[in-house]
Amino acid sequence: MSAPAIPPISDHLAVALRAYAGPQFREPPDPDKKAKNENAALPASGWTLIFDCETTPDPGQALRFGAYQFRNGDVLDEAGIFYDPDGVTADELETLRRHADANGLELRTRESFVDDVFFARAYQLRATIVGFNLPFDISRLAISHATARTPIDGIAGAMHGAFTFKLSNQKIYPNVRVKHLSQRAALIAFAGTMQQRTARGQRKRGLPVPVRRGHFIDVKTIAGALFARGFSLGRLSAFLKVENPKLDFEGFDGPVSDDMARYAVRDVQATWECYRDLVARIARRGLSRTIPEKIYSEASIGKGYLREMGIARWRTTQPDFPSAMLAKIMGSYFGGRSEIRIRRELRQVILCDFLSMYPTVCTLMGLWRFVIAQGMTWRDTTADMRALLETVDLDALQLQPTWARLATLVRVLPNGDIFPVRAAYMDEAQSTIGANHLTSKSPLWFTLAYCIAAKLLTGKPPHIVETISFTPGPVQPDLRPIDISGNPEYHVDPIETDFFKRIIELRQSVKKRRDLASGDEYAALDTEQNALKIAASSTSYGIFIEVNVEKGRTRKATTVHSSVCDPFSFKTDKAEMPGTFFHPLLGTLITGAARLMLAIAERLITDKGLDWSFCDTDSMAIAKPVAMEGGEFGSRVNSIVDWFAALNPYSFAGSILKIEGVNASLVGGTPEPLYCWAVSSKRYALFNIAPDGRPVLRKVSAHGLGHLRPPYGADDAPANLPTPDKSVLGSGIERWHCDLWYRI
Repeated sequence: MSAPAIPPISDHLAVALRAYAGPQFREPPDPDKKAKNENAALPASGWTLIFDCETTPDPGQALRFGAYQFRNGDVLDEAGIFYDPDGVTADELETLRRHADANGLELRTRESFVDDVFFARAYQLRATIVGFNLPFDISRLAISHATARTPIDGIAGAMHGAFTFKLSNQKIYPNVRVKHLSQRAALIAFAGTMQQRTARGQRKRGLPVPVRRGHFIDVKTIAGALFARGFSLGRLSAFLKVENPKLDFEGFDGPVSDDMARYAVRDVQATWECYRDLVARIARRGLSRTIPEKIYSEASIGKGYLREMGIARWRTTQPDFPSAMLAKIMGSYFGGRSEIRIRRELRQVILCDFLSMYPTVCTLMGLWRFVIAQGMTWRDTTADMRALLETVDLDALQLQPTWARLATLVRVLPNGDIFPVRAAYMDEAQSTIGANHLTSKSPLWFTLAYCIAAKLLTGKPPHIVETISFTPGPVQPDLRPIDISGNPEYHVDPIETDFFKRIIELRQSVKKRRDLASGDEYAALDTEQNALKIAASSTSYGIFIEVNVEKGRTRKATTVHSSVCDPFSFKTDKAEMPGTFFHPLLGTLITGAARLMLAIAERLITDKGLDWSFCDTDSMAIAKPVAMEGGEFGSRVNSIVDWFAALNPYSFAGSILKIEGVNASLVGGTPEPLYCWAVSSKRYALFNIAPDGRPVLRKVSAHGLGHLRPPYGADDAPANLPTPDKSVLGSGIERWHCDLWYRI
């Protein structure tokens, strides 16, 4: 009896391609020149306001009371408690008054704090306003809110759609705008005031007074950028070992008490101490051209290092770069690869991970030469690349010079070739990317790395229509050496040294020293190696492909340059603004080469008679065939790992593919069978199986759970569920995530 035929999803599938719809390149303003216009920013003074709000425990989280400090430099000028008259009872207010009197604190209403401290002092004195999860605390002070509609200054539309919070009934004081950027970061700025800022005499002389946008720093944001991980204030204060860490307190459901007031006051002190520590760390890293309030993510740190080296932005060194060529580059961009192969099936796996994937492929392809170059040139290399694609095989890909030829775009006519395809699969509303057997009547642009990967996986080279190879221009003038993390031992001359290569070598040496250390020395070296990791990852991919979507007030005609059709125009209220170090060729080459690494691993896995459960950007879970003996499985995986040793471009020995520590037992560190249960891309759990048959979680994902509120904390987790090992937690993984996977 034959199985019923499965009908195809569709004979044809609409494919989405990246295009270039950005503005004409223009010279960005010189930050060293004092601009005489309304967009000039007034620098922060030496004053600092730190505050924190305590709210009701219900979902509304209305303000009850808060605490604050106002400082001039390190000197405490005023400290106090503020309260919402509607948020506390008469008895609770008396408790706050007694606590304030006993500790030399001012006691203010919310209105007094906002008008007399937040605005009359902090705003007028250009103080830096500091908090932990600052957008939340600003919103608790608000008496009303709306959606921001007008653009802010010269960053047209950057604040469009933001929340605008009204904090004061005094019309002379501005609203505060907050726009969410990510889980850790937000843009925060004062809106314009209703009063005339510029006196008549200044207007006659053409000297407008700039809008006072303010200076806001969220300690949570800069901590996440410096350490590439999320923190609560408690965890951060403990991590930084500040003198006055956050206190423990659990009685939020009860009335305002002396202990609750002490807890709130300590929160402000802990926030201040964390802020000072983080600012000092930024200074020690030698990032003199990076101000803390402009740090939003790890990418801000990476951009800071490039600025310190005097590296000019590509779009200023080559402002006449053809839009048609940009369209071809953008059309070849597909990002990192994340897929699932074995779904909802329990399989034993060995998780393997590439060593610093993006810096490694940058080094192999010699992309640092493009970063420090004054633009680039290009030429037709169709004949050479056809010959290369005909002969390239696994042996050729073990030779590092082969990777130096990958700075090439290829226009192919796909015919059953495996390529990344961006489409709305299964009638989904949004497009996603999958690797598919692709056939198209129209030629499409991919990187050479994609074409080589297609040949490895199908056995035949794609049909090449034309190719374009790129060469970096002459080295930029005025480049200067830096000391990474402010350490003279980590000296890098951008002209003589491949930054990507150097920084990974430095990190490896620090990790070796760390592994031999213990206690405080171990912690210090671990923080140091993590700083080097962030410097490497934040300069080796994302900043080159950064495009920020901004929304304006009106729809304007925009010209779209596509790799598959003539330019066309349409009206839209959105604009794609290239990031500071936008260099899309590097972005597409890096991710293409990373996908080639995974394709090589996939081919080797197949050749060894193995399978794989999932891959995720720089890792692959190699799966054991059910009938294969465990020792044989391990031996074959080791041979795959050893294959990549020849591609190690660094001064230290070893393979760039390694078997992750999660494959070893929690006790003793010896190899132990690791099992995988994968649901979909980026949604999987890895675990051992205890003698009684229960799972022992080793690694879980929280992808797709960000829209859910934590049902409980680690301290009040269900008693009938086992506590996961501490190695599973952190980096965004919480106790309840582990419990969810355990139940599955």
